[in-house]
Amino acid sequence: MNSTSSISANVNNIPMLHDTNFKKWKEHVIIVLGYMDLDHALREDCPPDLTSANIAEQRSTMEKWERSNRMSLMIMKHSIPEDIRGAIHEETRAKAFLDQIAN
Repeated sequence: MNSTSSISANVNNIPMLHDTNFKKWKEHVIIVLGYMDLDHALREDCPPDLTSANIAEQRSTMEKWERSNRMSLMIMKHSIPEDIRGAIHEETRAKAFLDQIAN
């Protein structure tokens, strides 16, 4: 488990996104999320919705994906200025959010 100071240092190491540094920003985001084991939502599609028949492993996979997705969105949004963030359609999936920024 990462300490609070380590998490803060990693997140604060991501450069603020601006018009000319998308490639560097994306690289830092992916490295930080990978280091923190939060890149699952960027690497994998959202698992199917859970049903009452889902086994514990499927439930665990969904929980891991949801946490990764939620934290990835928060970390990315933290390093994007408000004016850029406001121009991006509100997205609930980290992978789609990153794709929107790329475009």
